Amino acid sequence: MEDPAHELEAVVLTLTTAVNAEIQKAAILRYFAPDASFRHPCCTVPPSSTPSSHPTSPTYPPFSRLLAPFSTPAAADSRETILSIYQWYRVLSPRLIVHVKNVCWDPAREEAWVEVVQAFHIWTSPLPAAEARLFTHLQLRRMPSPPPAQEGDSDALSSDPRPLFVIASQEDFYHPEDLMALLVPPLVPLVHILLLLGTWASLLGAWFFGSVLGWWAVKSGEGGRGVTLDPAGEALPPQNVDELNTLANGDKAYQDSRASEEEEERVDRKKRD
Repeated sequence: MEDPAHELEAVVLTLTTAVNAEIQKAAILRYFAPDASFRHPCCTVPPSSTPSSHPTSPTYPPFSRLLAPFSTPAAADSRETILSIYQWYRVLSPRLIVHVKNVCWDPAREEAWVEVVQAFHIWTSPLPAAEARLFTHLQLRRMPSPPPAQEGDSDALSSDPRPLFVIASQEDFYHPEDLMALLVPPLVPLVHILLLLGTWASLLGAWFFGSVLGWWAVKSGEGGRGVTLDPAGEALPPQNVDELNTLANGDKAYQDSRASEEEEERVDRKKRD
């Protein structure tokens, strides 16, 4: 692809909702690098062990190349395995609806984030399909520009051709509820309840270990060292009076400040009355 910002939506839709297997295979071969990697909550494909002059995505574990022979036993490159995964994806759900909501392309890093909403329905399941949202991280790779065309060529290329990009790695990220909506939609409320229990566990843990045991609590001046409100290289929004008092002096000063403000409000009300 030449312009990922404008082409990625069509690329994603072609990969996932191609009308037949031939179009899907052609899209995989066109848009994925031969040694591409793939990561998903339900499966993973390390980059193929074939030597390449291009580095793989730094987000993939370094030891993954040792596992490549196990993940691609019947293919010369990992792209063939990725093709099989996409084919199995369509076998499980012959009819699916995919919407690309947002595409964020970073030309400096040559990577993109794509927000996708899909209604995936396993054909053997009697349950209705449910929408699931995911974010896909795509690390692209700039391919060498084609050589300039000879004079008189009817299909002559421009003197300054645009670079071509292929997908070097794909990572799919789901919230737990969205992953469950993909597999067993009726269990989504149960997953939501478990996440709420995790929230309550965080609240109780912060109260017990912070307020009771004092392991992580705001103290006066942080032990006399003070609190740096503007770390180097990070611009923070301006703090209000309550935040400044809390960060600098701890809870006692915050309570004193609130009490002072409430007293001033009472005096003002009495004056108005």
